[in-house]
Amino acid sequence: MKKIYVLCSLLLICMGAFSQTESQDDGYVSPFEIIEKDLQLGATEPDFYVGYGKKLNFGHNGDNMDDIHFVRHNIRLDQTDFILNLGDDYSDRFIIGRQHWSEDFFTPQFIFKTNGKMGIGIPDPTASLDVNGTIRADSLLITNGNVGIGTENPQNKLDVNGTIRAKEILVESNWADFVFKQNYKLPTLREVEEHIKEKGTLPNVPSEEEVKANGISVGKTNALLLQKIEELTLYVIQQQKAMELQQKEIEELKSKFSHEK
Repeated sequence: MKKIYVLCSLLLICMGAFSQTESQDDGYVSPFEIIEKDLQLGATEPDFYVGYGKKLNFGHNGDNMDDIHFVRHNIRLDQTDFILNLGDDYSDRFIIGRQHWSEDFFTPQFIFKTNGKMGIGIPDPTASLDVNGTIRADSLLITNGNVGIGTENPQNKLDVNGTIRAKEILVESNWADFVFKQNYKLPTLREVEEHIKEKGTLPNVPSEEEVKANGISVGKTNALLLQKIEELTLYVIQQQKAMELQQKEIEELKSKFSHEK
């Protein structure tokens, strides 16, 4: 920040030393004149609009007729704009940078174009904010639009063309506890087998072609995988009960045969 202050100070010094003139025909009106006029017209609360102050104009070289000037604009009492008028088209720029005296060249750091584009470390910004470097912020707020990383046409609130690395991701989604409810109809293993033969997937699980074309929803997919795990758990419980029943029948047969002998 100190560098920026120094640069701005140098800019103001240059403004006072080189190629500037003060415009006398500035349309400035004293607020006292306006108050007196309003009171004469019977206004109970006079209009404090003041208008433009005197301009500080910068000269030009050759045929360059771009209008460069600073001007104070008094909107109303105690509200002021300080305006820099820069050129007359979208190709003109206001630049803050640093001069390399030993090598006699200038390095732009902050570039403001008259087309509304701003660059930091970018000589010719092509976006509303073009930054060549690292952006650090406590928070980032983007409204009424989508954000794209690695893509120029995001279709969702956040579209990323690449890998996302994180220590933790929190996804809000429905869950699959309905499998353990009494009214849940568990497909038989025979039905599952027939579905696999016909579709090549587990029931309700998207095919490889569908995933390649549409991707997957992390929340829905995790819930679906949990559903299949819970169904598999129920199948295992059924098999365990069947095995225990068979074992009991075997023990009873053994006991019966031993008594008959």
